[in-house]
Amino acid sequence: MNELDPSAANDKRSPLGIPLAVHHYINVGSLVMLMVGLPTSTFLTSLPQFIIAGNWLLEGRLKEKMKRFFGNPVALLLCSFYVMHLLGLLYTSTAGMDYGLEDVRKKIPLFLLPFLFSTMGIISDKEKRFIFLVFMLSVTFSTFYGIYLLVTRQFTDIREISTFVDPVRVGMMLVLSFFILMHYIFSHKRSVLSIVLFIWAAWMVVYLFIMQSLTAVILLFVIAVILLFIYSIRQIGKKNYRPALALSAMALFIISGCVAYASYFKHHYFPAADKVSFYTLDKKTLSGNTYLNDTDRYPTENGHYVSIYICFPELKSAWNRRSRIPFESTDMKGNPIKFTLLRYLASKNLRKDSAGLSRLSSGDIKAIEDGIPNYHFNSLTSMPYRFYQIVWELRDYRHGGYASGHSLTQRFEFWKAALHIIREHLLAGVGTGNVRIAFADMYNRLHSRLDEKSRLRSHNQYLEIGVAFGIIGIVWFLFTLLFPAFGTGKIYTYHYFIFWLILMIAMLTEDTLETQAGATFYAFFNAFLLFL
Repeated sequence: MNELDPSAANDKRSPLGIPLAVHHYINVGSLVMLMVGLPTSTFLTSLPQFIIAGNWLLEGRLKEKMKRFFGNPVALLLCSFYVMHLLGLLYTSTAGMDYGLEDVRKKIPLFLLPFLFSTMGIISDKEKRFIFLVFMLSVTFSTFYGIYLLVTRQFTDIREISTFVDPVRVGMMLVLSFFILMHYIFSHKRSVLSIVLFIWAAWMVVYLFIMQSLTAVILLFVIAVILLFIYSIRQIGKKNYRPALALSAMALFIISGCVAYASYFKHHYFPAADKVSFYTLDKKTLSGNTYLNDTDRYPTENGHYVSIYICFPELKSAWNRRSRIPFESTDMKGNPIKFTLLRYLASKNLRKDSAGLSRLSSGDIKAIEDGIPNYHFNSLTSMPYRFYQIVWELRDYRHGGYASGHSLTQRFEFWKAALHIIREHLLAGVGTGNVRIAFADMYNRLHSRLDEKSRLRSHNQYLEIGVAFGIIGIVWFLFTLLFPAFGTGKIYTYHYFIFWLILMIAMLTEDTLETQAGATFYAFFNAFLLFL
């Protein structure tokens, strides 16, 4: 019997005379509360951690717990990652100290949860299943609330329906929940329950597409393919060739389906550009005004050039008569509305003058006001529109376009700035609190094309650690990710493998640990799956 298993020893008591079983159930209840809060509430995410910490102290046996903690190299390693942030304050400038202190405050779970979980009593399998169930129910509640908001309110960005936690973190939680459900479906042969769980899992996928969480969708498909190939290899090892063939075929079907859709998408939404002789373009509109024909840049919408047959005076006059948003203002997504209008007119192969604008319907005007640049995508819940945005951003960026406000291409500017900072502070980085200052300075020195409000941090957790702590920090961070997984063998267990893959892949395009929700998501599931 584990000495720290209070649920199995109701006769044992803490120094205050409270049965250890009571302390155990307080811990379990707090974990349940944390699972309710993780997708829905910062308060319900923070409060349970303090309850567990207080219960840990009141339970007593502190010497025994500390001995267990210092005898656990994995727990020490995980907590050392937080200590690295504290050490980074030692070479943080006075100007960056407030930022640094806030950073270590929101990352307290990185130390607290591994420390507490590695010294707590064990959690039964039944209790673990219940905790997972509550987590999935809470995530599902957040999706239903998002749909309620979508139906009852107007949004210019569909991802705004994620009001509790940022959409990237919600997407990661949905992907984790999906694979937990799929594991239960294939591990239990209860037909009716399996059907219910399959519908539940399918809803999570549907919501990912509704929310247009591209990171989460990529995670979903990549992990699914990896799992199928792994299980196929296992079946080959057992000489079960038919199941192995079926699993491999499923993986290849997913891959070929993605390739086929990409090919269709390219030809449907990005056809070859119109064959235009730029030397013979019309010079005048039907009203006799002069066209602007920019032949230096060649962006297209549906194969039609955006930068030709433009008459801004006519557009301004005609637009201001039909729209509540002034021509020189911005659309609901914050982009200059005149450029959204140019792209929309091009998408319909209309000239950018009063005659072209007169052919737009009221619905077209509303779509432009909402920031939709292509008539194909008048629905904000269209996942193909999200794909289109990404591809168009890449094409425009390649031809010298602006990256500001574009989720992918502005990351190229983030990463470029981060790499320059790391090169200049190679060994130990700039310190915990100087990250924001270092980025602001580097953007100015690089004469970045990003506007001020778009000059953010790296949006890559590995680079973010490199900026703050240099090569030493990156190596240590990777060690804290790899050693617990492979050193304990947990990487070979289903739930930990899924969680680990989600984290490792998501951190390539997101600074996952730089928000309290992200730090808690990582710290909780990492410590929970390793120690409890």
